[in-house]
Amino acid sequence: MKRLKIGLIVLLSLSVLTGCWNRRELNELVVALAIGVDKTEKGYLFTVQLINPTTSSQATKKGAVGVTIRTVSAEGETLFEAWRKLTKLTPRKVYFAHVQLLVLDEELVKEGLKKLLDPLIRDHELRNDFYVVVAKNNSAKEVLSILTFIEPIPALSLQSMITSSYENFGSVTAYKFDELLEDLKTTGKELAVTGIKVMGDPNIGKTSSNIDTSIPDSVVKLDNLGVFKEDKLVGWFNEEQSKGYNYSQGNIQSSTEILKCPNNEEEKMTIEIIRTKSKMTANIYKGSPKINIDIEVEGNLTDAECKLNPTELTVLEGIQKDLSNKIKSSVKDSIKASQEEFQSDILGFGSTLHRKEPSYWKKHKKEWNDIFPSTQSEVKVTAKVHNTGTLGKSLKD
Repeated sequence: MKRLKIGLIVLLSLSVLTGCWNRRELNELVVALAIGVDKTEKGYLFTVQLINPTTSSQATKKGAVGVTIRTVSAEGETLFEAWRKLTKLTPRKVYFAHVQLLVLDEELVKEGLKKLLDPLIRDHELRNDFYVVVAKNNSAKEVLSILTFIEPIPALSLQSMITSSYENFGSVTAYKFDELLEDLKTTGKELAVTGIKVMGDPNIGKTSSNIDTSIPDSVVKLDNLGVFKEDKLVGWFNEEQSKGYNYSQGNIQSSTEILKCPNNEEEKMTIEIIRTKSKMTANIYKGSPKINIDIEVEGNLTDAECKLNPTELTVLEGIQKDLSNKIKSSVKDSIKASQEEFQSDILGFGSTLHRKEPSYWKKHKKEWNDIFPSTQSEVKVTAKVHNTGTLGKSLKD
């Protein structure tokens, strides 16, 4: 009996001391930081941006000491086949747990996102907190091949650009993969995904000479918002429409607005937006839906080319009125484009109806695509300019 007890204890101990069956050593892996997917005649081109282990650690400590990444692509009939064909090109297995960015080809997303995203959702290694962008006028492979300055690892540079532009200008969205998946399942709200493009010659941008000069020949630039209907890309907002969309959603954390001077329209003033708040409501009027968007904006006067004294109440009130009208115009322009040009409920009118008028939505949700283009809306913007700086009057006064 004593021996039996000892044997059971040993067996139980072994069960809790088992190692990791799928453990892999670091020197057996290569880390991917970005993924790109392009449409080809055969199917898909799957591109990964890989950390070059021989130079990346030195670059982080000492600055650029060589090309810190390698871009590798494989083609397949399905996305997963192309994914697995990377093993024919890399001596190490690609590790996807640290991916920061997904770049999708413009032509590909015009055909639809859902079938494309399926293998990315199913893979156990991929996390879902990476940014998603659409390559505009360039392939995803070209975007991921451009070498960047300041931040030597391009995927991390693009990730920082998205975050910075979203927080400080407001014409892009910082869309993460899990948020995109959630919005794809949401009724009455379409996707708005940031565009990205290459400025200059992509062939020069992928060589080390691109970062050996003070003025790179080729750079990657964030563009405006891509408008989706269901899961397909149907067009692009311009910059003002993109900002108008973000104002309507309460996404603007900080931005700038340019106003014309009161007495000379050729001269300009700049308002720094420091805080925004947006509320969207819905009601049914004479059997038809109406959407109300109330936006509150706070800002500072940071630049005035003209003669004016913003410390005077009438002058300040005029600036606040002009700011309200400017933002209202941007929001209405985004609504007009979404209804007339794209017929896409990108601002979420249907989602608002679903929350505020559930009985109407239940009755009409199947025909919402026909109702949306003619849905009435009202935009109200309240703007306050708090700080006019230590100068008070402009230098021209």
